[in-house]
Amino acid sequence: MIKKLMFIVGLVGSLFASTPLKPVDETNINAAVLDMVLANGKIYIATDASKVLILDNNFTILQTIPVRQIKDFMGDLNDADIYSIDVLGDTILYLAQAEDGYSELFLYKDGKKINVLDKSKMVYAKAAKFVDKDRAVLALMSDEVLLYDLKKRAVIKKTQAGEYFYSVMAMSKDRKYIAIGDEGGEVIIIDPKTLQRVKVFKDVNKDKILSISIDKEKAVAGSRADKAFAIYDIKTGDHKVIKNPNFFVYVTGINADNGLAVYGDNEKYILKVVDVTTLELLYTLVGHKNIVNVVRFIDNSTILTGSETGEIKRWRLE
Repeated sequence: MIKKLMFIVGLVGSLFASTPLKPVDETNINAAVLDMVLANGKIYIATDASKVLILDNNFTILQTIPVRQIKDFMGDLNDADIYSIDVLGDTILYLAQAEDGYSELFLYKDGKKINVLDKSKMVYAKAAKFVDKDRAVLALMSDEVLLYDLKKRAVIKKTQAGEYFYSVMAMSKDRKYIAIGDEGGEVIIIDPKTLQRVKVFKDVNKDKILSISIDKEKAVAGSRADKAFAIYDIKTGDHKVIKNPNFFVYVTGINADNGLAVYGDNEKYILKVVDVTTLELLYTLVGHKNIVNVVRFIDNSTILTGSETGEIKRWRLE
């Protein structure tokens, strides 16, 4: 009993013995950062302002891709959300909000934009990622996933992912897995090429998944009412949980070698970097002034973050 108590005390102590860090570089794009991809030495950003932005590593805006505004029920024009973005080679894939809750999917290459799924298809999609140059996987509000042929502009396959309503989706960098988190707290790992379930995790996160990230063989997810940050091992089916008693876990991230994870769980928008194996709190990232929507690792020592109010910050782990 004493040894067990000492272990718990040591673990709790380690969770607070961290190094506070401030950003080494920052900018503001004056639009919410809804999704972000790092590719080709550039930063590709989906916003809520009817535009996709492409930045260089110095945060200079290289290109703006406009997306049409949409009409509300009064007939007024409003900026569209760009729900998600992906990049494969020299082609950009982005999913945009359309009227009546529907979505439109676009390819962009060499200055040309192609609508490969328009609102007439009446698809309620909330995320889309490349499977390969000819196919994409889309997550629907109904907790279903579509495998979509980008050339034929047709659904190849459709299947049910979870048992609730969709909340968030992420894809591993090698495109081996997608991870879907839903309103009920389920985390579902799927092979995007076949839409077959690889693993389903239940009753770990016990409420709506607010953020999910995946790379190689691990996924991380943060949830709302139960305020839990969970680390899932796809191979073994094991999991670890950090619970926060004060605030929901609104953003997550994991690095390429699965050694570090990031989560946000407080009202001061301080992000925490932990060791995936030991759950030791290594760093706190201090400086955001609003909810952080996106965390991306550039490498094992450099992180990019993007917020609801357009703050983009770069952090270097010492």
